[in-house]
Amino acid sequence: MNVINLLTQRKPYTATILLLTLLQVTALAQKKIKTLEVSDTIVSAWVDRPGELYILTKHGQLQKFDANGKVLSLYSDHPAPTLFDPHDGSRLFAYFRATRQYDLMSPTLQIMQTFTIDSAAAIDPWLACMAGDYDVWILDAADWSMKKINTRIGSVVAEELLPAKTGRVKDHSIFMRSYQGFVFLLDTTEGILIFNSVGKHIKTLPVKNIQYFNFLGEELYYLEGDKLKFFDLFTAESREQKLPSTGNSIALLTDERLFLIRKNTIDIMSIP
Repeated sequence: MNVINLLTQRKPYTATILLLTLLQVTALAQKKIKTLEVSDTIVSAWVDRPGELYILTKHGQLQKFDANGKVLSLYSDHPAPTLFDPHDGSRLFAYFRATRQYDLMSPTLQIMQTFTIDSAAAIDPWLACMAGDYDVWILDAADWSMKKINTRIGSVVAEELLPAKTGRVKDHSIFMRSYQGFVFLLDTTEGILIFNSVGKHIKTLPVKNIQYFNFLGEELYYLEGDKLKFFDLFTAESREQKLPSTGNSIALLTDERLFLIRKNTIDIMSIP
């Protein structure tokens, strides 16, 4: 059973939300609200569910902006996270590979809790991401397995090996995120690998050399060249939208904004 069949068994969003999202995304209005200039090189960026923007710079600063580009918070007291995910904006997740730990952070980027991944659960935790309120998914590069750890009891509750054809080169696995009970792993040579709720591989989107992916409603999207490409998780339909400017390294979409991110600048575009 493929990912589409599995996802359609889950309760979808309402038709009203779906229609609204599709109309907004298709339009991608050209009106620019503001261009932000950043003194350091932007290496990663994310948006949370309310539509606020986070960027990570080359020298380790994590900055948070509202939808109009106003700086809200700054994090620079510790090493830069290996992987960051703001989720719904109320409890942020940051993983630090060098220390095998992950932090849960407040909306103001203050550390609330710190957890260390025990070697009994994962020998070489290359990537980690949240899975619901208590579980954490880990890509263990020691045996190339996906492991789900329940943080309340500290034990592995699900474990599956990656498909044999996967390249299994550490530096190719650069991002991982859970969404609607599924896990998505980005391998720069294989594409976006999709796993179900127990870590079993069910589908791969064969896109090469992309640096991130994100979600909006029922769609997964990523930037390829000067086009934002979408894949519907429920219907398997794909589409693309040419962006209003070129040279973007990251493009992030919310219900109200399109953020076009380059080396040192961020264009904030409105979506009516």
